[in-house]
Amino acid sequence: MTVPIQYWIIGSWAVACGGYDMAFRRLPNVLTLGAHGGALAMLAVTGQGWLGASPSSCFAAWVLALVLTVPAWVLRRLGAGDAKLLAAMGLLGGMEAMLVAYAVAGLLVGGTAIIWILAYRWMPLLAPQLASIGIDAPAIPEPKGRILPFGLGLAIGFVVALVLLAARISVLPFQFD
Repeated sequence: MTVPIQYWIIGSWAVACGGYDMAFRRLPNVLTLGAHGGALAMLAVTGQGWLGASPSSCFAAWVLALVLTVPAWVLRRLGAGDAKLLAAMGLLGGMEAMLVAYAVAGLLVGGTAIIWILAYRWMPLLAPQLASIGIDAPAIPEPKGRILPFGLGLAIGFVVALVLLAARISVLPFQFD
């Protein structure tokens, strides 16, 4: 199976966004809004998104991405860069790519947060038992504030979406286009 070049370009962009968010805990506008510009240019020139989605799918995904993330930004649970990143993913890949990215990110980041909170609460109780058998338990830092970069989760989710789309595997129970 040959993967079209646009999948590699968009995948590289997603990896850059995720890596930047992991390293610096922010997403610069040049990456997020720049992708908006590239997506709009592709829609204007070819009449479809970078991954072949229809304009209606791309614009609906953009709107839904903002509906899903702006309230979390207002409540200071997500950064503005996260909202702009998911919106860009919607414009680039359409509804299916955006929903897969969002779902995978939620599962990854939410699951990691739950494990971290449980480890923080249970490790002090388990440490004496582990020490009695010669295991030195690590100290778990207290989870507080925005503890995990959501942009990294979105990037991983978008790469998962790219792989599914390239393999022509649909995960939605409906076709949006």
